[in-house]
Amino acid sequence: MTFTEEALARLTELGLRLPADPPPPAGAYLPYRLHNGMGFLAAQVSGSGPDALTGRVGAELSARHGQQAARAAGLNALARLYQALDGFERLECLLHVAGHVASADTFWDQPMVLDGASLLFTDVLGERGGHTRTAFSHPRLPHNICVELEITFAYRD
Repeated sequence: MTFTEEALARLTELGLRLPADPPPPAGAYLPYRLHNGMGFLAAQVSGSGPDALTGRVGAELSARHGQQAARAAGLNALARLYQALDGFERLECLLHVAGHVASADTFWDQPMVLDGASLLFTDVLGERGGHTRTAFSHPRLPHNICVELEITFAYRD
């Protein structure tokens, strides 16, 4: 079984599947960039249009909703990685995840929200899904989304 087949089987075990068409860029930029063994995913969100969870965690949304949004953004990130690398075989590992959470002024648990994505990455990709991470809190994110992920990864040419 190839690594791609293993990762897709893990998704199935979790009751998930890769989105066929992850949300497109919200502006004039590329959804991903590959360069000399390093790859960069532009903002990955939980969805777009009526599928997106919108609002601020700790105000309009609960921490649980924030985790669900982070997990959905992580699933879209996996779909974008799959697209960028034509599967997961060439993926060496995730390097860094920068997670942005739209938060109420009194909400301080952004790391817990972002665990929704981080745990998905390790559940699906195993060791290749381990990464460093930074959590940012914002009063609002574009289009009123609640979670946005930027991902840096290593791949084989």
